[in-house]
Amino acid sequence: MTTARPTQIDVLLRRAQPGKTGGVKAHIKRGQRIATKIEEHWGISEPYQFKAKHLQWFLKVVTAELSPASRYDYWRTAGVLAAALGRWPDWEPHLRGSWTRPTPPGPNPGAPGGRPRKLAGFRP
Repeated sequence: MTTARPTQIDVLLRRAQPGKTGGVKAHIKRGQRIATKIEEHWGISEPYQFKAKHLQWFLKVVTAELSPASRYDYWRTAGVLAAALGRWPDWEPHLRGSWTRPTPPGPNPGAPGGRPRKLAGFRP
């Protein structure tokens, strides 16, 4: 029985992402999809060669047809990947977009769902 050799994405995300096994595995799976698409489109196979524009392209183009919740999950994984590469503070402004929310914004900010806004001077 042979075991698959872990890829650089596996090692990078497993090291960077603490938490339960299921969450780490989900990040690794999404990270592998991100790396595969970037390699197919840009020809870059090493995650250490990724730039913000590669992750931004992935989030804008590849995830365009996914649900808001799935896009949000990919954005979270891209953030973990950027943090593992030590680039999150520099890349974070470039990775902002509609994918940074798990649900699309409603007609009124803060409604429906989510935590209710705090009202000044309101006492129940």
